[in-house]
Amino acid sequence: MSRGGVIFDFNGTLFWDSEYQETSWDKYLQEHNIELTPEQKREYIHGRNGKDTFEILFNRSMANDEVERRTEEKEVIYRNECLKHAMELAPGAISLLQHLKSEGIPMAIATAAGKSNVDFFIEKFGLLQYFDEKHIIYNDGTVRGKPHPDLFEKAAAALEVDKEKSIIFEDSSSGIQAALRAKAAAVVIVNSTGSRYSEFDLPQISHFDQFNRSLLEVVR
Repeated sequence: MSRGGVIFDFNGTLFWDSEYQETSWDKYLQEHNIELTPEQKREYIHGRNGKDTFEILFNRSMANDEVERRTEEKEVIYRNECLKHAMELAPGAISLLQHLKSEGIPMAIATAAGKSNVDFFIEKFGLLQYFDEKHIIYNDGTVRGKPHPDLFEKAAAALEVDKEKSIIFEDSSSGIQAALRAKAAAVVIVNSTGSRYSEFDLPQISHFDQFNRSLLEVVR
């Protein structure tokens, strides 16, 4: 594998849905009488897989069938929130995806979302225009969640590219840590919420048109 690829996180990166995620989690937590600070939400929820999150929230280990049930319960709330709004990919994302496709640069999605949400995104955004379905890597319960690098490593393996020559776009702290642990050639922070990322010395964009496309030379 002599070349790299481009790997995107999805929620908060290609799809700026932080408001919908926050609202749906608030509703879910309220239904279960769980109170979290904003800092705890960032640590326990954002970018993590369902098993990690729900075991932390309910303070006990869970069988996979219970994790799946609780995940879907929350995601029904989330998808209903999404449908209340116009659903569009992030600013500048379509232009970049079209450019990558025209240049023949391998690209993948590596998301902590489950299959029901991925199917929803594929339909609503027409993702198969840009991504081969086997290159949309999601939380299927077989790999560790972020901040472990497993999802990104699985995406690179699916693309048959060198992860150390790849570029990863991320927005969550746990996702950025996962990308760094994957030893990607470049990690680009997508700041979709006006957050501070003072702990990371990495390029940041708030619109995909701001991405320095000369960085794509590292994947060739």
